[in-house]
Amino acid sequence: GRFNYCTDESKLFESECAGEYFLFTLNNAPPTVKKRSWEKHPFHYDNVVIAILTLFTVQTGEGWPQVLQNSMDSVFEDHGPLPRFRIEMSLFYVIFFIVFPFFFVNIFVALIIITFQEQGEKELEEGELDKNQKSCIDFAIQARPLQRYMPKDKDSLKYKIWRVVVSTAFEYFIMVLIVLNTILLMMKYYQQTDEYKMTLQYTNATFTALFTLECMLKITAFGCRNFFKDSWNTFDFITVVGSVIDALVMEITVSNKEFNFISVGFLRLFRAARLIKLLRQGYTIRILLWTFIQSFKALPYVCLLIAMLFFIYAIIGMQVFGNMEFQDDSEINRHTNFRTFTDSLILLFRCATGEAWQSIMLSCVSGKPCDTKTNKTEDEMFSCGSDLAYSYFVTFIFFCSFLMLNLFVAVIMDNFDYLTRDSSILGA
Repeated sequence: GRFNYCTDESKLFESECAGEYFLFTLNNAPPTVKKRSWEKHPFHYDNVVIAILTLFTVQTGEGWPQVLQNSMDSVFEDHGPLPRFRIEMSLFYVIFFIVFPFFFVNIFVALIIITFQEQGEKELEEGELDKNQKSCIDFAIQARPLQRYMPKDKDSLKYKIWRVVVSTAFEYFIMVLIVLNTILLMMKYYQQTDEYKMTLQYTNATFTALFTLECMLKITAFGCRNFFKDSWNTFDFITVVGSVIDALVMEITVSNKEFNFISVGFLRLFRAARLIKLLRQGYTIRILLWTFIQSFKALPYVCLLIAMLFFIYAIIGMQVFGNMEFQDDSEINRHTNFRTFTDSLILLFRCATGEAWQSIMLSCVSGKPCDTKTNKTEDEMFSCGSDLAYSYFVTFIFFCSFLMLNLFVAVIMDNFDYLTRDSSILGA
């Protein structure tokens, strides 16, 4: 009973909260007359069910500052709030955050990962191989060993160029160029001088020429067929071609004002794409990159489960909350609603990210106004919404945010464990 308040902030007791009062706005508009009412904050601790709902909302990290503020302002039963009357209540929420979101939730994620890995081991319980050994054999069967090309004539110019492009010093030189080119991209700023802009343009053209020369040397050394066998070389060729086109378009737009309509924003992505070449350098980076690639094989099944969850909840949401009226001061408006299947999916995706999901839930409870097109009678115009919203949104947040999305983590951890057991997979 300590989370009650009067709509007129000057009244602290229920017995005083009667009659009408003036409500002043910030835009110097004339004050409006409002009727005083004694209300309760939507999240409180008056009974066990609402208390659990309040703590569940707090541990999701959404809306908890307001709950904390209401707790510190609470005074006595049937008494209005006083600012920071019980500031020691902040310790309760600090401890709760340490124990639940930072500790128990991570234990829950760990249990999901362990369960996921145990399910993968069950199908191999009666065999002599464990899951990692089977995965290693499957990888060996499906693997395509990398073939390194070498010119036959060691006295030829082609062989000498090949010795240069495969040397460690040449690789480090290219890495330094990539880093310097990345720094160059960060040196642009708003309202830069023409001299500074031209300096950046000529420097970028120099880097483009050097990367083009690198690509030409590799094509000469390996030959076109062997050059494009390596996916990294193909990526280098695409970035070089894109950078050359970008430089040419920039030169055309600067020299000829009639071509200013050409958009070069997409082409500039090729400059930054060179940074991706650094990913193949270093054992740890290769583990992370290969884990990301391997995880994509299992992610479609996890995505299918999440899609089924979204589909079921979107249909339920359309049936229960689809006829609610749009209100500017409510979370159910023309941007977030359950009117159509697409809008329902977008709203659920927002809830899955945790963005103000508790406000959307409170906007869908019973007693909300209905849309005028629903053919409701005058007595039924405030019968839309449902108290099912509490269980609807809580279960969705639990299944989606705490269960389904953590399956992504389980898949990635499972592949990461497999790759770190055998470094030969990464060519180390």
